[in-house]
Amino acid sequence: MDAFLLKIIIFLVLFTIGWGFGRRAEKKHFTELDKQEQRLAYITLDNSRFKTSSHPGQLVNSNVVISHDYFKYVIANIENFFGGRLTSYESVVERARREAIVRLKLEAEKMGATHIMGLRLSTTELGMQGGMVEVFAYGTAIQS
Repeated sequence: MDAFLLKIIIFLVLFTIGWGFGRRAEKKHFTELDKQEQRLAYITLDNSRFKTSSHPGQLVNSNVVISHDYFKYVIANIENFFGGRLTSYESVVERARREAIVRLKLEAEKMGATHIMGLRLSTTELGMQGGMVEVFAYGTAIQS
């Protein structure tokens, strides 16, 4: 019985440490994304399919793969067991989408573009148990 209790205590301690580090890393990433998004706000986005421009354009793309932490994995399994939304994964997908758009804007900035037309995002779940999400972003950078 004592060995079982010790294993539970060790698990809970490691689980709590993992939660703390994962939360800190996620918060840091959101802060960095906020700063980059503010700096790149002058590059406008348009996801309209049929809009055209007389200015020269060039294809830009970016992708990002983000994995969840162990805490989110455990919580997602519990949420999945009871059904409904997997709210613990929503922040992972949000971070991946925002990061892909920031990287796309950075590519456009290198070309001197101020606008991205036809923005598209493609999200893919990677890993056998859905532990990672990839977001591929692409559009046409317009130099105006």
